[in-house]
Amino acid sequence: MQAHKKPLGDIKVLDFTHAAAGPYATMFLGDMGAEIIKIEKPKGGDGTRSMGRPLPMLGPKDSDYYVAINRNKKGMVLDLEMPEARELCRELAKKVDIVIQNFRPGVMERLGLGFDDLKKLRPGLIYCSISAFGPTGPWSTRPANDIIMQSVSGLMGVTGEVGGGPLRMGAPISDFASGLFALSGTLAALHAREKFPEGQHVQIAMLDAAFNMMAGYVPAATMLGHKIERVGRGHVQIVPYQAFMCGDNEYVMVGAFTREFWQRLCRALGHEEWITDPRFVTNPARLANRDILIKQLEEIFASKSSKEWIEILIAADVPNSPVYELHDAVHSEQAVHNGVLKQVGDPPVTVLRTPIRSDEWDNDTHTPAPGFGADTVSVLQQKLGLDDDRIQQLRAKGVFGVQKEKK
Repeated sequence: MQAHKKPLGDIKVLDFTHAAAGPYATMFLGDMGAEIIKIEKPKGGDGTRSMGRPLPMLGPKDSDYYVAINRNKKGMVLDLEMPEARELCRELAKKVDIVIQNFRPGVMERLGLGFDDLKKLRPGLIYCSISAFGPTGPWSTRPANDIIMQSVSGLMGVTGEVGGGPLRMGAPISDFASGLFALSGTLAALHAREKFPEGQHVQIAMLDAAFNMMAGYVPAATMLGHKIERVGRGHVQIVPYQAFMCGDNEYVMVGAFTREFWQRLCRALGHEEWITDPRFVTNPARLANRDILIKQLEEIFASKSSKEWIEILIAADVPNSPVYELHDAVHSEQAVHNGVLKQVGDPPVTVLRTPIRSDEWDNDTHTPAPGFGADTVSVLQQKLGLDDDRIQQLRAKGVFGVQKEKK
């Protein structure tokens, strides 16, 4: 591969996704060079445009949530309830490699844009469907989102303080996990598409993705009937593996997850006798005596500042870190070195640079999230060859663009 080329530079994607899981997947396809044509509805567009905080310097339909997960895409507005819009989508589907959608099961089929419909038009089409609970089953048609998935998968059940109630994780982990599984499945299908000349349908249930975030707990819960307790800043399977408050009221995270790290921590804390103490010598022993050990560790860490402890633990080669708020985290020396932030567009928008990198291709982020319907006309002209008269007819009929409210 030539330097500075992207690995998916010859791939085209028709993107019917909205909210978070689907756009997260297509964003990374765009980062790797795929041409993404994002379809939005006329009234309101992608729901994330009105979520989060508005960015008035960009436009009335650009929120921080939307611009964060929709970079490197072209934006079209089409009313899929209109036959002409659906026909335009079918024509576009003939020219792409991948279609991704995250409507409720049955919606795309009702519109004539399901996998069975489009694979007839585009042999070898890769079609990825993301749904809440899966295409069939007792819950398949229910509305859902990240917080529902966190609650029904057990993610919230293991999150929270000791003796307290369940808490939602601060990041939409089931949304983004679903997007990453969709990305993985789509790339696998792309790799194998020569073996499947009739096309491939990749299906991702957000529920299944959320369960897979709980993989480490499943054997004990299902085979031993073990209830996974909430342990706050700690870890239910490893001790010590948590944040400790220091003398300056700042936290230090300590991750002594192996025998060697535990022994180094004991020496760094001045308690080498713990290495052979039967209460603490193994992780199962430390789990059984968690309350005793954690109380002593809390007292020790309270004796020095967080900066002092970080220096001590770094010298001892024990995994540790400060506990940052996001605005500090993105400006840490390592984050700056990695170049995690990128400004794109004019006016500039600060987004994350893709974490998927290679020495063999261009790893940069090039274009900001598209404005509402910004590329509708150019896509119709360049991809479908429509002339100005036909485009004006479609616009006048309300097939694309922002429609007037019906009286």
